[in-house]
Amino acid sequence: MAENQKRSGNLENLDSLIMSFYYEQGAPSGIGFEVIEQLSHNEETLCMAMNVATKISDNLPDEAKEIMVKEEVPLYRIYTDHTGFWGEWCDTETLDVEQEINKLLNQIAENLKEVATN
Repeated sequence: MAENQKRSGNLENLDSLIMSFYYEQGAPSGIGFEVIEQLSHNEETLCMAMNVATKISDNLPDEAKEIMVKEEVPLYRIYTDHTGFWGEWCDTETLDVEQEINKLLNQIAENLKEVATN
């Protein structure tokens, strides 16, 4: 948990943090992630999120990645206020991932609705 708090930066948002992706040098893909328990068994959602993280990562310069690792800055984080979702992303202005991000957010909403009704 302390590691999650360190990565999150803004401690008051921890209660609403849904998913966080960051660079992890020891991981086979080079990307690690943290996710709430309710989503941890939804492979389709996690695969969608990893695909988005990979696309963002592939388009970042190596210098930016090194800084993100050193400073423990996440690739992206997804939050909820229980009425909707929003994300804090690294600079994605030059990337064409908005449609995929929207699909991911919709998938997370569906997963959480399923958990809530069971």
